[in-house]
Amino acid sequence: MEINRTDLEELGAIIAGQVRAQVLSELSPGRWLTLKEAMDYAKVKSPNTIIAWITEGYIYGHKRSGHWIVDRTSIDDWFLSDKLS
Repeated sequence: MEINRTDLEELGAIIAGQVRAQVLSELSPGRWLTLKEAMDYAKVKSPNTIIAWITEGYIYGHKRSGHWIVDRTSIDDWFLSDKLS
């Protein structure tokens, strides 16, 4: 069986798409972040900042088993709403 240029390009595009999806899934944080991950994600230096944002209702988070977990999408939504205002 002979593979022509079009077939090769289509195969390359499929492979590139799969590699891209895999890389993005490994690099993207999950929806729920630890306090440290939330600090890194939001680019803040103090855990108190994240906790204040939660307390003030800007972002969503809660304690689970004594540790804070923070909703990454709430950080995205809050940052985006700030840019739109």
